[in-house]
Amino acid sequence: MGRVDDPANPEEAQLGVEDDMILYRRAVWELVEMIYVDRSSAHGFAAEGVAQWLQRNTVLLQAGDVAAEMQLDRLTSLLKNTPVPETQPEYWKCLQRLVALGWTTLVVEALGKHSAWIQWKHGDQQARPQVSALEAVTLFLRTMPRYKTSSLQNILGRSFEAMDGLMHFRKGWLQQCHELISNHELWAECGGSTAVGLLKILGILAGDEETIEGCTGSWLELFAARLLHVYPNLKAFDELRALASTCMKTKGGGEGELDKMLMAILERDTQEVMNLSSNLLGPWMMAHVTELLSAPAAASAPVSSKEVAEFGSDQVEYYRVLFAMSMASDLSMWKVAVAYLAWCPVHGARATESLFERLPIHQCDPRVIQQALSCCDRLGLRTTADDICRRAGSHAWQHGRAGTAIYWFQRGGDEKRLRCLGRKLLDRVSGGPEGCTINDAEFAKLSLVLDTLEATGNIPHGDLSFLAGYHSLTRSLKQWKEMKWAVRNGQGVEDREAALSQLSVLKLGIRDQVLDLIQGGKAPRRFWFSILFSVVPLMESSDVVFNVQDTQALVDCVEELTPETVLSACPPVPMDDRSHLMRGAVRLALVRNMARSFSHSLAGT
Repeated sequence: MGRVDDPANPEEAQLGVEDDMILYRRAVWELVEMIYVDRSSAHGFAAEGVAQWLQRNTVLLQAGDVAAEMQLDRLTSLLKNTPVPETQPEYWKCLQRLVALGWTTLVVEALGKHSAWIQWKHGDQQARPQVSALEAVTLFLRTMPRYKTSSLQNILGRSFEAMDGLMHFRKGWLQQCHELISNHELWAECGGSTAVGLLKILGILAGDEETIEGCTGSWLELFAARLLHVYPNLKAFDELRALASTCMKTKGGGEGELDKMLMAILERDTQEVMNLSSNLLGPWMMAHVTELLSAPAAASAPVSSKEVAEFGSDQVEYYRVLFAMSMASDLSMWKVAVAYLAWCPVHGARATESLFERLPIHQCDPRVIQQALSCCDRLGLRTTADDICRRAGSHAWQHGRAGTAIYWFQRGGDEKRLRCLGRKLLDRVSGGPEGCTINDAEFAKLSLVLDTLEATGNIPHGDLSFLAGYHSLTRSLKQWKEMKWAVRNGQGVEDREAALSQLSVLKLGIRDQVLDLIQGGKAPRRFWFSILFSVVPLMESSDVVFNVQDTQALVDCVEELTPETVLSACPPVPMDDRSHLMRGAVRLALVRNMARSFSHSLAGT
């Protein structure tokens, strides 16, 4: 949210880019951090911390004080456009307010614009008293004792790491300050608005409560000014609360939600801080401020660890889950929500499952789905990952992307839907009167899907396995026919012996594929004749590809499908009955191949 490390310049704390809610959150966060967590780093001394916190958030906290904003704007205008700014009342009012808040750097710069410096430079002796007074006040501002904290940077003054050293120096510094205030001769010579303005600045530095009250505009400003100039060593938080209450009674306030929030923090009323934060600052603040309120340094007033009614976990997890689920409504923020839920030991896993169940898969590209699956794997949500894959696969299948659907179903191990998808694809490519042949035109549309399946080597069982095996068989047959023609005609063949050897390897591969489809049980029975018919040219070739045992196995399979034996005479059939003609061709090819393989085996012996 950005913290201004150098609050000396009020221009760095202007309301503009950040909206009010972010500024409110920053102010509350920093005060909670200072009161609940960083007390040990500053040894419990609150003056500098509160003053710098108010400086960083002055525009927000003084948003209702129009006069204060106008003073700052008017001062800038005076310093730029007026050669004698000290004659304007706004000049001194603004400087006194800045001194009260500890913006000493800006005050010294503004005092340097006093016209007396120019008059003295040009030899005007009448300016000498004013210059002497200005030099003395500037010296006090430059040597103002400041307690050193981690965020105290570029602040004018003399810093101390030990409070004892600061208080010892401050005692002598205050004594000199009072002596300067009592130098009536100097102030009489100085005269006018300059003397009055400088005396009030010295009164603030000296801790005069009436002067401080007169130049501050709100109870917060009065609270910070009294801490800085009157009670720099205030340590006990009970006293801090009492001082804040006194300032509020003096200046008014306390009715607004922000005032109630700040007082609850100063009083270390943790439950009230939680209640007000939930009403005022939203789920983001609740998800994070609980970490500060439950920090080890806040052990004296931690967040209640009791289970929230009807939720079953402590408040820290309760608000964290609420914030994560509110972010999950935005698709682009789901990963951030999962990261928050990972820190919720009681309900984190179930809330993450619910988040992924509501993830609109139909709106997500594959990269987002993969990221979601990676999160599930990392968190051990195996069932949730499978559900995401199921939804992604179903969506892809509904939109006609069979390959994508197969991938997601495989990724989720969904065998049931893979079998269903394979059955539908097989029905799509089936042809013939009994659906016992493959429609080449429809089957060609699946070539890319089947090529991808073969390339991955992860081919599912069932009809998809048959389709992939049949695709491989048809591709091998095509290669065999093309190479056979090339060898026969001598075209495109440089090494005939190598081509013949490759042709022999292809034929053996086809034999294995046919046996795997039919004898291995991959192919449905109604496609056996269609597969055998596709390799009739191979069985009718002069080379013996299927040996006696292979041929007998194929004969047995054919006889399972028909009542007549392969060797029995076929009844006459019409010439236009393609299925019967195909079966007759297959039986004839098997008989011839049986005879040829038997003869070849006898010749071999």
